[in-house]
Amino acid sequence: MLCFRVLRNGRHLATAGVPDFGVLSTILTWVRRPDDESNANPELELHVGGSVGRQYSENLTWCDVPIRAGDVLTVEVRDDLEADPPRTRRVDEEAGLDDVSRLRLQQKRLEKLLAEVNEELRECGGA
Repeated sequence: MLCFRVLRNGRHLATAGVPDFGVLSTILTWVRRPDDESNANPELELHVGGSVGRQYSENLTWCDVPIRAGDVLTVEVRDDLEADPPRTRRVDEEAGLDDVSRLRLQQKRLEKLLAEVNEELRECGGA
């Protein structure tokens, strides 16, 4: 199995791998927005994850860790290692649903979101 062995400053963070078919990713993200707390303290994070299953419906996470300036990140692409078990597994709630059931689930989510937006508008005096 192909694995990503990920180290920070020479210390092992995770060995991620998926058998057969799937997706494997290592993502380094830096975020600084003008209008929130990230302006003073930019976010810098490393995510190692992937997905497996029919239509890649099970999402896996090996690590989500903060990174600092000066950290040295190493990603080794290896086929001679066993993967660590993922720290989290989440199955997409839409997996295996027919179109009508999937759309009804989306409708419920949107109705909930609309109710939350309407409540915020009332609190702000906008409704």
